[in-house]
Amino acid sequence: MFGICFVIAIITARASDKLLSIGLALIAASVIHNLTGYLVGYWAARLLKLDEKDSRTVAFEVGMQNSGMASGLAINVLKSAATALPPILFSSWMNVSGSVLASFWSDSENSDDSDWL
Repeated sequence: MFGICFVIAIITARASDKLLSIGLALIAASVIHNLTGYLVGYWAARLLKLDEKDSRTVAFEVGMQNSGMASGLAINVLKSAATALPPILFSSWMNVSGSVLASFWSDSENSDDSDWL
């Protein structure tokens, strides 16, 4: 956890000027991208007749991305902290939204798979 926070702090500090100018747009894009992934993943699985447990799993797999790899590629290949900023913001949001969704689903009643978590 410390390592992740350290990397986020370094990239954010190196691209702080970009964050100040386009930060809200990046945050909005991250939220929309993440929520769309959860919704499309869940409902596509339901359309394919997967059960509730599997549909929730697909939602997480589609909604959560490997932003650590994306920021690493941006820094090492593109040599740009500004390019690494969107995955870092997405990563921060994704961890919060994923935890909230998992808590919501673990508290909700599910008639066919009540003990899936």
